Amino acid sequence: MMTNNDFFRTVAVSVMLLSAPAIADTSDPQEVVYRAAASGEAQLQQVISSGIPVDVTDDDGETALMEAADKGNVSAVQLLLQKGAQVNRRDEDGKTALMMAADEGHTAVVKLLLAAGADATLKDKDGETALMKAEEENRADTAGVLRSAAGTVSAPQTGALTGKAGQKAVLRAAYAGETQLRTLLEGGTSVDAAPADGETALMEAADKGNLEAVRLLLKCGAQANARDDEGKTALMEAASDGYTEIVRVLLAAGADPNSRDEDGETALMKAVEDHHTETAAVLRAAGAR
Repeated sequence: MMTNNDFFRTVAVSVMLLSAPAIADTSDPQEVVYRAAASGEAQLQQVISSGIPVDVTDDDGETALMEAADKGNVSAVQLLLQKGAQVNRRDEDGKTALMMAADEGHTAVVKLLLAAGADATLKDKDGETALMKAEEENRADTAGVLRSAAGTVSAPQTGALTGKAGQKAVLRAAYAGETQLRTLLEGGTSVDAAPADGETALMEAADKGNLEAVRLLLKCGAQANARDDEGKTALMEAASDGYTEIVRVLLAAGADPNSRDEDGETALMKAVEDHHTETAAVLRAAGAR
């Protein structure tokens, strides 16, 4: 294992080898590798030759490959993989580069990592795979690539789930389609399952702008006026982000346009504050004040 002293010695060598100030101005080995990769093959080769491992990690166990994947830097990912970066390396939370790319919807990076042998079945400490992360963040293209790679769709959960596990399972099932969601609900999980903060899958779908998930959740009985622990509703979440069509769907399902959160704000106030003119107009037409 490389010690801190080893780190600084190898960085010092790198600084002498590298001419680009953007790379030489840091003493963080992981950052040196990442910046070198972003600069090109010659720079990265010099850094590796100086003694810094391509998989050197930061304090959280994150490698340069993970950072590049998280940022969607295709060329850096390609180069790091060519230089031997471990594609299935995990950080302290059990996350891999594939999970990070999937979470951010960097489909091109996901394809590169899969081609390099990334394991799409791996789970982080929360029990989530790359596909689950893509689905939760409404990354439709990325999720499609991951499903194709696995030759499957998300498997329906069995048995009743509660809390955050229930909320996430409901949301994933809603993204996968009505059959998946009904299978989950028939197993005893509530469509309004929520973690300690009270946020339901409907609120999360509204916040992410996933119209089809919102429609399906409402069809399956989600409460349009459920509140989280800050008094926020799905309507407020959608209004704050300017998702006008979701606001219309929620209003049609009986969402109260004049509910207030614990700060005394309504959905209309949130839409106006964030300059969502069309959304505000729809709310006013529904009687919002």
